Amino acid sequence: MMRILAVMTFLLASAVSVHTGHAQEAPAAATPPAWVVEGVPDTVWILVEATYDQVEEDLAKGFLIDAERHAREAVVDHETDVGRRFALAVVLGRRADIEGGRTKVNVAADFHRELEAILELAPDHPQAHHLMGRLYAGVRRMGRVTRWIATNLLGGGELKRATWEAAEEHLSFAESVEPQISDYHMQLANLYRDTDRPDLALEEVGHVLALPASTPLEVAVRAEAEALQGRLR
Repeated sequence: MMRILAVMTFLLASAVSVHTGHAQEAPAAATPPAWVVEGVPDTVWILVEATYDQVEEDLAKGFLIDAERHAREAVVDHETDVGRRFALAVVLGRRADIEGGRTKVNVAADFHRELEAILELAPDHPQAHHLMGRLYAGVRRMGRVTRWIATNLLGGGELKRATWEAAEEHLSFAESVEPQISDYHMQLANLYRDTDRPDLALEEVGHVLALPASTPLEVAVRAEAEALQGRLR
């Protein structure tokens, strides 16, 4: 409860600063993102979206722990509800992004299991394909020794199936189905960069910059695209 109050205070402060002209960026989104469906508590998306703003890492981790708890509660007795399960996957994916060490590996393994369950229920789910592609790409970006330790010693055995080819297949599928989502292009651009295909990476960056950026995530994606464009040119 204290973390929820903290994030609401943070969002209110952001709104006030924008209203009075003291901030340059928009505050956290006032409406739920597209992945939120009926049955997903508002606290889940509010806490997740807040982590894309400039908050301390420990505070963001706390937000996501609370978000995961609420998301898991929403799935109870609704295990075949793809929308609720995907909301949980979003939280786990965000946690995997910012956690470290054994916690990161354990959360990533949970994330993988959740995505597999979703794709079994809905094989053409573009968002689940996107997140699976991101996960596989993240595993491949680990150093060889780190990847071996993670998959053999730290509980991440389910991640052994991660290959660059599988990551690209998942990311490309998602982008082809929902080309209006900037992060789909950004993650594919990052994959092309990491597999030595800079021309394709720049093409995807161009797609990102041609799309609007209004939510905290979209603003973050645009900034990432601009930075990658500068490095590749």
